[in-house]
Order: sequence, then C-alpha cells, then structure tokens
Amino acid sequence: MGKTPRPRASGAKRGKKPRFGTRPYAKVALGVLALALLLRFTVVYPFRMPSRSMEDTLWAGDCLLVDKLVYAVWGQPGSGDVVVFQFPADPQRIYAKRCIASAGQIVEIRNKVVYVDGHRLPDPPYSKYVDVRILPVEKAPRDNYGPQSIPSGYIFVLGDNRDNSRDSRHWGLLSTDLIVGKGRCVYWSYEPLLRQAAEVGWFETLVRLPARIRWSRIGTWIG
Repeated sequence: MGKTPRPRASGAKRGKKPRFGTRPYAKVALGVLALALLLRFTVVYPFRMPSRSMEDTLWAGDCLLVDKLVYAVWGQPGSGDVVVFQFPADPQRIYAKRCIASAGQIVEIRNKVVYVDGHRLPDPPYSKYVDVRILPVEKAPRDNYGPQSIPSGYIFVLGDNRDNSRDSRHWGLLSTDLIVGKGRCVYWSYEPLLRQAAEVGWFETLVRLPARIRWSRIGTWIG
C-alpha cells in the first residue's frame, strides 16, 4: 500500500510571515472617502458664514452643518428657519438668511416691524437693529416694504442683523430651487482676520489662530 500523504504546513507554521500588504487599508480609505462624499452631496453640507448679516445668531466665521434632506422630505422652509442658499445673482456664492414667509403668505414691513398675513412677527431672539433711523420706502426698502404676496416656489428671507443685511428687501424673493438646506449647528468658529492672510504672513496667522477660535460657539444649535 502507498504512503498516506502528510498535510503540508501552513506558511505561518513554516516560519513565513503572512503578507497583509496595503490593499485592505486602501479599501478602508476608499470606503471612508466614498461615505464622506455621499454625506457631502446628499445629507450634510459644510458652510462658513461669510458676513455679519446674521448677527447675533450667526457670526462671520461660524462654520455650520447644513441639513440637505429636511426640505426634500418635509417640503418648503417654514417661518423662522435659517436657510442656506445660492445667491440668485451669482449661484457660486452661498449665503444664509432667515425665512420670514413662504408661498401663500403676505409679508409687509412697517417702520422696521415685520408683519406676516397681517400679524406682527416676533423678532428672533438674537436679532438686532443698529440704526435708529427709519428710512422711507422712497429712499430704501430696508425699513418699509410691501405688502408682498409670496408665490409658489419662492420664500422671503431676511438677515437677523436687520439694518446691516442685503436680502429679499433688496434683491427680491428667493426661489426654493436655490436652497441648499437648513442650518443646524455650529461645528467650528473662528474670528476672521481683519487683513488678508497674504498681508499678515503665514507665521503670524498660525500664531494668532488659537486666540481666534471661538470655543464657546462650537456646538451651538441653530434649529
């Protein structure tokens, strides 16, 4: 009778080290990147507040997480929502304002006081006015506007810094097709440089960075 063949020892038992290579790590990295891109284009959008028009709700330099799904699921924005959108005159620029009125409503501003459907709309908790003057409608639409009926597919938006914001009073109603999403929370915040980084220099910019971070703003819930 022939001899029974013996099982061959594995590479580990023969003293050879298993070869893992870089392929598993590359797969993990690609998976994380794909997930990040999926979230970026379908669920959340990172946005940095470029101006002071939403003070004191949002400060210039606040970085927001924007919910891109909420309006796709629940419909058009409601009064009080902080919406992030493409600027109608230049869609490459992204802004944030507060929705005041939506389709089917009538908005009017009389001596800085906002009315929706004939009822006074309370000012947001952190909104402000910085100019005591009341401008007549013949001079500017800042303090007196409307009444304006909101047609289907549009909303009326204002900045919370009411005397220092260019919004629907100046450039018209906002098409809902331009809305990116709803601002949810501040995930990072830093005070912008008064001068351009090129003028300050990279070393001075780096040294000043810790002092510019607004730690108390991080985690602030917008709604």
